Amino acid sequence: MNTVSALRGKQSVALRAPSLSTLFETPFPPREHIIAPWLRAGESAMVWAPTGVGKTMFSLTLALGVAGGGSVFGWTFPRPQRVLIVDGEMNTADLVDRSKMLLQTVEGINAEEAARNITVMARQYQDPDAEFPDLATPEGRDEVFERARTGRYDLVILDNFSTLATVDDENAAAAMNPVLAFLMRMKQANIACLLVHHSGKSEASFRGSSKLATTFEVIIGLHRIPGQAARHGTAFNIVWDKYRGKRDDGVRGRRAALEECSRGHLRWNHELSTEEECDDLVEAVKSLRYATQEELAKALGCSTGKLSKLKARAIHTLRLVTEADWDECLKAARTLRDEDVEGQDLAPDF
Repeated sequence: MNTVSALRGKQSVALRAPSLSTLFETPFPPREHIIAPWLRAGESAMVWAPTGVGKTMFSLTLALGVAGGGSVFGWTFPRPQRVLIVDGEMNTADLVDRSKMLLQTVEGINAEEAARNITVMARQYQDPDAEFPDLATPEGRDEVFERARTGRYDLVILDNFSTLATVDDENAAAAMNPVLAFLMRMKQANIACLLVHHSGKSEASFRGSSKLATTFEVIIGLHRIPGQAARHGTAFNIVWDKYRGKRDDGVRGRRAALEECSRGHLRWNHELSTEEECDDLVEAVKSLRYATQEELAKALGCSTGKLSKLKARAIHTLRLVTEADWDECLKAARTLRDEDVEGQDLAPDF
């Protein structure tokens, strides 16, 4: 009897429905991070991007970090954990070459342990007559689920939705139900999932029905950077479309690019995105602690030339503040500073 047949033959399992008082007394183990600070055990995330931006390079880097430990993009991987990659389209030799190349981009990784902890189930590595799992069918979902559970994997990466699930109409909400049910089942088994997906034609969001977003704790968009052609074809803005946890610096927007730094050695360069820098700038202006643009530039650690560009974007593109409000804030900062000086002059000399 094969895996699916055995699964079909099982008796149904009774549902649990404890009282709240029982749950209060139940010791729940803390859920450790798979990727700190934004993905914990049993949670699910989606990464979407337009074709050619670098979503597979991004997700493969995360797989290596989870499997071997270390840090990248300002995120950490607390300990090496087991990863199952289900790949629907990439040539296996390309996947191997990219993995070897990306190993060096994760700081502090144990490369040997990473290689041992990652299992790859790729469509192109199968015999042509083998039936590869289709997440749109019960049999396909059961196959992936049983492999993930019996293999004791901590993270399953599904790359990508369109090649792993045969859906007639991705825009139909009902068409998402089987995939959402699969992701919820993985949560019940305490297995984290990362679903890789394409953007829509406008590249403003992921492709298909918005219902797909309902079960994810995290949704990350990798946005194309206009006018930037990166080495190895990989550069993007990391944008947080959804995050259910407590926000900190680890979940702020970033610009990231895969670059060669020396003798063929690669690394991920990353810094705050322009939008995040504009947010910081406007927050600094409204704090009334800085009376001039020179002071603002020094506080933010940038040149006055860059600050002028950020100011223009914050006012005219992002509309975070008006020119009049900007001037008024600087004027108010100078007034407050003058009042403090006068107060100090009038203070009694004890």
